[in-house]
Amino acid sequence: MSKRTDKNILKQYFRSGNRPTQKQFHELIDNCYNGANALTASVSGYQVLIDLDKNSTISSMRRESGKTYLIPFFDRINIIHRRVYHYAIPCNVGAGHTLDKITLDITLPQNTSYGVKDGRKEVNIKQSISIEGIKIFNGSEELHAVQTGIKIEKSLHEIQVRKAATQWLGIGIDIGLTYDLKSDIAVSDQLDIAAESAGMLQHIFGSAGCSFIIEE
Repeated sequence: MSKRTDKNILKQYFRSGNRPTQKQFHELIDNCYNGANALTASVSGYQVLIDLDKNSTISSMRRESGKTYLIPFFDRINIIHRRVYHYAIPCNVGAGHTLDKITLDITLPQNTSYGVKDGRKEVNIKQSISIEGIKIFNGSEELHAVQTGIKIEKSLHEIQVRKAATQWLGIGIDIGLTYDLKSDIAVSDQLDIAAESAGMLQHIFGSAGCSFIIEE
């Protein structure tokens, strides 16, 4: 693999009036072509794991075309709920590679209000769902954490990592969500919001990928 040339040196080769040599053109091509220096690994939404007591936190789940469609279950509302969703990405990457970025394809529920029925009562639910944090692991070692203030405004979301390791043991991605669900009147403990408003709580987990580079 050719050694990279500083970009400022490359610019000097192509200043007005200069006649770049064959060797200098080769240096330019080697610096533009990143195929030998970049590696990627990814998994589909089928690899998403849910924390806590397995399916007790899920109202419904289906998997289709590489994506997982999931609706969480809440046995109570008017309290804060937390869930963690986990991707496991196997990778066989040699030493010397830097984990450049993580790319997530996910769609989360909107912050909104909607009506449901609790027996004969009409109940207005106001939901606020936010990402509490995203943690990235190499095996059991935490490499990178983004806490609060994360906004996913479109399904494809990139997180810059830029971490190196002497050995890559597989990439783990934990996505922690906070659910604040409030009702305008008192409701029974048996009220299942998802039974009537599944679309309002649906999550879509698509692929998760990681990109490695060699930095010289």
